[in-house]
Amino acid sequence: MTVRVLIGPVEIAGVAQGLSHGLRALGIGADLVLGSEHPFAYGGNEVDALVVRVWRFSGTWCRRLPMRRWWLKLPLALLHLALGWLVLAWALARYSDFIFIAGKSLTGTVVDLMLMRALGKRVVVIYVGSDSRPPYINGAWPAGSVAGLARQTRRLKRRVARTERWASACVNAPGTAHFHEKPLVNWFALGCPRHLARAPLPSASQPPRDASAARRVTLLHSPSHPVVKGTDLIRAAVERLQRRGHPVNLVLMQGMRNDEVLAAIGRCDLVLDQMYSDTPMAGLAFEAALLGKPALVAGYFAPLAAQVLADQPIPPTRFVHPADFERALEELICDAAARQALGAAARRFVDTHWQCEDVAQRMVCILRGDIPESWLFDPRTVRYLEGCGLHVDAARQRVRSLIDYAGPAGLCVTDKPGLQQAFVDWAGTHAPSQVDPKRVAT
Repeated sequence: MTVRVLIGPVEIAGVAQGLSHGLRALGIGADLVLGSEHPFAYGGNEVDALVVRVWRFSGTWCRRLPMRRWWLKLPLALLHLALGWLVLAWALARYSDFIFIAGKSLTGTVVDLMLMRALGKRVVVIYVGSDSRPPYINGAWPAGSVAGLARQTRRLKRRVARTERWASACVNAPGTAHFHEKPLVNWFALGCPRHLARAPLPSASQPPRDASAARRVTLLHSPSHPVVKGTDLIRAAVERLQRRGHPVNLVLMQGMRNDEVLAAIGRCDLVLDQMYSDTPMAGLAFEAALLGKPALVAGYFAPLAAQVLADQPIPPTRFVHPADFERALEELICDAAARQALGAAARRFVDTHWQCEDVAQRMVCILRGDIPESWLFDPRTVRYLEGCGLHVDAARQRVRSLIDYAGPAGLCVTDKPGLQQAFVDWAGTHAPSQVDPKRVAT
């Protein structure tokens, strides 16, 4: 059978587009099959089949309609779900391999993977953050009630377990792999592909274009979710530096098309990604690297990154603990040469390790089952506790309330006793003597 790859059903940070471009550059047929238009318009080789177009149209409008228009949203959602099964039948007849982004499938169920396994199809599922990160340490999940948090946790744990049971391979990062039970491919071994036309790097002998001390330094922050990205804290840090006399200007972009954000990155001096990241180079910092721009990223994972990613190439951003964000920002504002060097290092990294064709070639190895041991990691070694998108105190309080409500088993990491005990100790709580079994049922 001719190798042909379907990539979908969602686009995250241009990963699907980059994989499609890389596979095609290797002479492998690869198509994007997306369930809705991406609001940031990353582009790519999207399939034009009628059933896919209608499916994408219904998904796009279902996402855009507010809940107050439920009388339109509900029938569109039902239509989209029904069409997903038609798209699945259409895809099974045309593709030999499937790459699912963000832990999703065409129908939103595990039936896709079960059918593909039965038909000898190969499936790789790539996780990119909130699709696998425990809700109790994920600022993107609404806190809500502790009972709701427990339900969300059980639901996500079951989803990850079902997916890794039927997929040929899963890809995830060490900071978000708490719910996995089988060895999986390290995200940093695969790499992050993104196809983007770029200008050549400036000559090493060329002085920084902002060498003049009088020139204002332009900072760019473009949050997809301001609360999760810590936008208010970033803005406050910049304002404090302005009051201390630093000539800086903060450009804040939200809800803009990706080409507009890329243009702004090209004009800025430094990208401020986020305050609570569990990876050194997420979407915005990656786009900065593609354009040779430096990025400042903060997160509680920063002190662990060198140790946890010791066997993998670490993307060069200024990755610091949130408490060190303002100091690091001030240093970069005052040192144009350091900014230029960091941006150049980031560009060399993505050109050397994360070229679309190179990432696609590694993906081909994963699809074939030819995975080097050095690419794999055991999720039982995960010990990262603070999560992403929220202050450490808020994360600790969520964990404490969940343990008080459902016991340590409510964390859904009973397969990792060391990690479970680490959460209990970190939260500063004691397991309740008796817990209603319904609260921890998985």
